[in-house]
Amino acid sequence: MKSREHISNLSEPVLSNTIRHQRQPREHLRYEPTVVYMLAEQARRSGVNLGAMPGPWRVSERQLTRPGRRSLDRIPVVTNERTEVMVDTMERAADVAGLLNWCGVDELNPVPDLTPPPPGGGRPPATSVS
Repeated sequence: MKSREHISNLSEPVLSNTIRHQRQPREHLRYEPTVVYMLAEQARRSGVNLGAMPGPWRVSERQLTRPGRRSLDRIPVVTNERTEVMVDTMERAADVAGLLNWCGVDELNPVPDLTPPPPGGGRPPATSVS
């Protein structure tokens, strides 16, 4: 398995791109950080207990005002209280949070004013990601 630093160097830009897309979507396509999901799966298969990794990242949920995709009423998110990354399942949220904690990633280009997109798929207010 690759080193924590190598996995961190692969994960950070992918998740930063995910955040950028979630805050300023250009199309109605859904963008998932599949590379990060695969890295988490590889870490788990190598014996890393991602669920037991201490660190700033944790799993949370964002309540929706109306049912979303697959009739879900909540969106799983990974957060460090300053940045949020939406993912598709709670299991993947736990994997991503554990992977970030295991790699020692404390920050992912924080995005100010974290608010979900308005109901109906409208564009959220523009925010900058450096």
